[in-house]
Amino acid sequence: MTALGRGRRWGAIVLLRLASAILRGASALYQRRVISGADLRTALSMARCVERAGARVVLGSSSQQAFIKTRDEDNGGLD
Repeated sequence: MTALGRGRRWGAIVLLRLASAILRGASALYQRRVISGADLRTALSMARCVERAGARVVLGSSSQQAFIKTRDEDNGGLD
């Protein structure tokens, strides 16, 4: 495994552990009624973003969807 591959792997591990810590911490605070449901949803959203970042680190940049022209765009919209 190359140094770059090892770095990407460890970077992803760190990000996924961070997401896990966010989830555990937020759910514990919610169960103790320290944070509201809205705060819990915000924490879950942040954890999802961190998880996606970890996946991108491991898998590389996300693939872009192919642009598909519609019939109107093909004809310059003159139909």
